[in-house]
Amino acid sequence: MALPTISKLGFELSRIGQNGPRSFVTSCCCLVEQDWRYKNGLPRNPNAYGPLTDGRDFTFVDQRVTPIGAGQLKRLEKHRIYAEKILQTVKEMNFAIKRRANLQKQREEKQKEILESKLKPKGHLLLSGHIRKM
Repeated sequence: MALPTISKLGFELSRIGQNGPRSFVTSCCCLVEQDWRYKNGLPRNPNAYGPLTDGRDFTFVDQRVTPIGAGQLKRLEKHRIYAEKILQTVKEMNFAIKRRANLQKQREEKQKEILESKLKPKGHLLLSGHIRKM
């Protein structure tokens, strides 16, 4: 089901009395027009990353190391898992590329071996001088 656009919002407002106030949704306006966030270089979710979410909650005056917050710890763990998955995928891709190259090389060698093992001219064709290698 598609979200109503701003032009259809007036129609949705006129239907409030028909279906009751519980069917009226106000969050669709926020989801429809978020181009201004992209135009201003802002992320879709302002809490996804940035100095307020990635940094420490507080700092000590004497510059001691502050403890890691629970949210930051979860985010670090999530990013570690992503990095492991990426590394695993890269290893699998490299293995697949090398395996494909080896299989292709083996096919070419097999094809070459088959061509070399085929019947060769013998008898009068060999002695006539057309194919003489001595």
